[in-house]
Amino acid sequence: MAGIWAVRRRFYQPLSTASPGSIRSGDFLTRPVLRRKLDRLMRESGQINTFLLSDENLAGTIGANYLFGRLYPWAGMRARMLVGVLSGHDTHYFICIRSYPDYLVSSWLQLASKGKPPAFEKYVEKFSPERRGWAELVADLAQAVGRDRLTVWTYDWFAEDPHRVFALLAPDMDFVVAEEELKREILPSLTIKGLNVISLLEEHLTRPEIRRMSRLVRNFQFDEPNPKLEITDPALIAAYESKFRRDLEAIRALGVELHAT
Repeated sequence: MAGIWAVRRRFYQPLSTASPGSIRSGDFLTRPVLRRKLDRLMRESGQINTFLLSDENLAGTIGANYLFGRLYPWAGMRARMLVGVLSGHDTHYFICIRSYPDYLVSSWLQLASKGKPPAFEKYVEKFSPERRGWAELVADLAQAVGRDRLTVWTYDWFAEDPHRVFALLAPDMDFVVAEEELKREILPSLTIKGLNVISLLEEHLTRPEIRRMSRLVRNFQFDEPNPKLEITDPALIAAYESKFRRDLEAIRALGVELHAT
């Protein structure tokens, strides 16, 4: 498995700069360039039987989500490009989906860590329960890669026992991951106090400085009370929960492999 920053610099960046038209058509010029870049990442991993290519941005970016007001609008086209790039390899595709309140809070905090995000309420309004969501995203992926080559799991199912995911990703390998690694927060979120600090600094720091400061603030040990940001409207939460249940039913109906609590 290549590190996330190697993937982003050397594979995702050229994929993201390819025009939507070239991705849609599997342009004969774009595809070989991406294949060579990915082959180099694979070769650098040594003699391998299974290679894991993992990056949320392969499905799209949070900024694009907000711009269009729907989740990962280009995911299907990018998946079709990956199918072309990975032709000749035995491939399988995986995606983790998350409850809408948790996902929207987490994704907005990512924008906030880069400085001057839209107001949280305005951000959430862009993703009303009537808009495109996980079911539509998974349907796009299934159409692009094939139902039999797509596995979906929910974040809650993953969190209950992360070892189960390793068994799906590489069933012939015996993964043993230390308990402290499974519980380690890879990317802590900004808390309410952290958000307040960042907002006060926006007028004084450049955008790169805001990003660096955000990384520091996420790891700063504030005194309690230091609540997490959350959606609090009971009616909206209920609507998102209902949509998520409908999403799971629609995903099951697609015939893809689904793991959910």
